[in-house]
Amino acid sequence: MPDRRDPPRLQQGALGLAAGLLLLGGCATSTDTFVAPPGTPTPTGYAMAGERAPPRVVLEAGARSRDWWTAFGSPKLDEVIRLALEGSPDLAEARATLDRHTAEAEAAQALLKPQVGLNARVERQLFNSEAFGFSGFPSRTFNIFSLGGLVSYDPDLFGVGRGRAAEAGAMAEAARWEADAAALALSANVAIEAVRIAGLNAQIESAERVLDDDRKLVELAHRAEALGGLSRSGRVEIEAQLAADEALMPDLFRQKDQARRRLAVLAGRSPAEWTPPDFLLSDLKLPAALPVALPSELVKSRPDIQAAEAELRAARFAARVEQADSLPKFRISGDYAQTSNALEELSSSDSKGWNLSAGLTAPIYDGGLAKANRKAAEADLREAEARYRKTVLAAFSQVGGLMSSLEAGETEVAAFRRAVDSAQQDADITLAGVRLGGTPLLRAIDARRQLSLARRSLAAAEARRLSDMIGLFAAAGSDWRSATDD
Repeated sequence: MPDRRDPPRLQQGALGLAAGLLLLGGCATSTDTFVAPPGTPTPTGYAMAGERAPPRVVLEAGARSRDWWTAFGSPKLDEVIRLALEGSPDLAEARATLDRHTAEAEAAQALLKPQVGLNARVERQLFNSEAFGFSGFPSRTFNIFSLGGLVSYDPDLFGVGRGRAAEAGAMAEAARWEADAAALALSANVAIEAVRIAGLNAQIESAERVLDDDRKLVELAHRAEALGGLSRSGRVEIEAQLAADEALMPDLFRQKDQARRRLAVLAGRSPAEWTPPDFLLSDLKLPAALPVALPSELVKSRPDIQAAEAELRAARFAARVEQADSLPKFRISGDYAQTSNALEELSSSDSKGWNLSAGLTAPIYDGGLAKANRKAAEADLREAEARYRKTVLAAFSQVGGLMSSLEAGETEVAAFRRAVDSAQQDADITLAGVRLGGTPLLRAIDARRQLSLARRSLAAAEARRLSDMIGLFAAAGSDWRSATDD
């Protein structure tokens, strides 16, 4: 009869075995300090020799551009960017990728710990005595009940598991920075489309004003022809100019429609169910200052550089793993079980059984597989190093290029404003001369054409300047995310 006073030994045995193996796994950690690959640029400035920074640009330590779009003072732009950050499928995809890499990193960390399981089994067997040469003995049918725990642990003597966990963690870090980069690019693209719409609206307004002037000239031409002061061919030429200016309008409206549709897609909305705001250049204020991170801080703040750094870390861990993977592997496992052919005797001390084993495996010949894997990992590492250097170079070039473009844009806008003022004065003078009969109509036509060109050029230059500002915010700003994300 089983001794009912004996406590169940299943939990005591399994927990004791697990505790011993958990102590063995306490040192399964990995650290790594990032060192940039040789040849990575470390410039002290953005401008090329002879260039100067735009007056609005301010280089400062710890420059921050959280919610950078609010610097343009447009509630319409703030709302559209908010909608985009909430509803963009591109951003949703990036976040899902981040979730996947995070889960994979957690799984890799879990493999470093002892694995504990529960095993329960019920069997019914027929013992055939004749099959074992025992003639004359009756065969017997009986039950077997078993309940126990099993534990296994890889001490990871050469760091293969820790290296894989570190690689997975680095890839998760890269995915986090890539999600940041996707959100930053999305906000910049939304702002650029808004500026494009505003610029096209300004060009459309300018073209409509020219059309009004053209119609006035056509009316004057008809009067002059009736009075004999203008030939029929002169009147036809003026009407042809009106038709030519009218022909410019459909393309401007087409470009605006395309920009509005792109903006709807960026906002994660169907163009059929959501209408973007009709932006104007007057809606977008020029920021008094554009904070730009110091060159030494740029590599620590730009999401694309941080993502490239994390990918390089992952490649370094992967190369180490391939070096260590060809070394011997050691594994400890054990199990404890209560086994009996009577269910009521399962908890008895007489039913206990346990097993503890340690195994060592080492490769002898693999056909060159380990060597090929090492070569592939080393090539991946060189590729990641080159990609990191290229990303850093592109970042500094982009910031410097946008600063130079912004400086040129300031000069360009000022020049076109002077051109518009001069063209406006010339057009007013010639139109007044036509009405007084002292200036040929063809001269007035040319003056209006120059005014139209100057106005449209000014609108396009103002839009380009705003786009350069947006690009500089996105390219060189540090810690762009909202304070609520901390």
